[in-house]
Amino acid sequence: MRIRNIFICMLTSLLCLGFFCPNAANAAQTPQEFVKEFYEWYLIKHYELDNVLTEEKLPEYVDETLIGYLKQKEVTSLYYFTQMGETMQFKDCRVLVKHVLTMADDVYVVPVLFKGKDFYNVVIAYVKKSGSEFKIASISDAYPY
Repeated sequence: MRIRNIFICMLTSLLCLGFFCPNAANAAQTPQEFVKEFYEWYLIKHYELDNVLTEEKLPEYVDETLIGYLKQKEVTSLYYFTQMGETMQFKDCRVLVKHVLTMADDVYVVPVLFKGKDFYNVVIAYVKKSGSEFKIASISDAYPY
C-alpha cells in the first residue's frame, strides 16, 4: 500500500511538472527537431500566405535580423527558405533532417532534404542557440556544383 502511494505521488508530480513547465520540454529540443518543426510549419504557410515574412509566428523560428534583411532584399524568383523558385512540388514533399554539425558559439549546421515524388532539394540551415531557444540565422543552398 505504501509503495502504491509513493508511485501515485511520483506520477502526479511528473504530470504536474510536464503540465506547468512546458518550456522545459522546449529547452530539450534538438536543432534537428527545431528545423523540422519550422519547415513543417513553413511549407503550409508558404502556400496559404502571399508573404510569409508578415506571419507573426515567423520570429519564433527565424532571427529578427534575418527577417529584417529579407524584408529589405529585392524580390527574386527564389524563395529564401527553400532556395528554389515557385513550385507546387513542395506542398506534398517530406522534410528529412540529417545529422547536425556543431560549430563554435552555439551555432549548428543542419542539412535539410526536401523529398518529393519526382524531385529532391537540399538546403543547409544555420541555427543559433540563444539562451534556451533556437533561431534560424541563415539558409544556404546545397546544389551539387
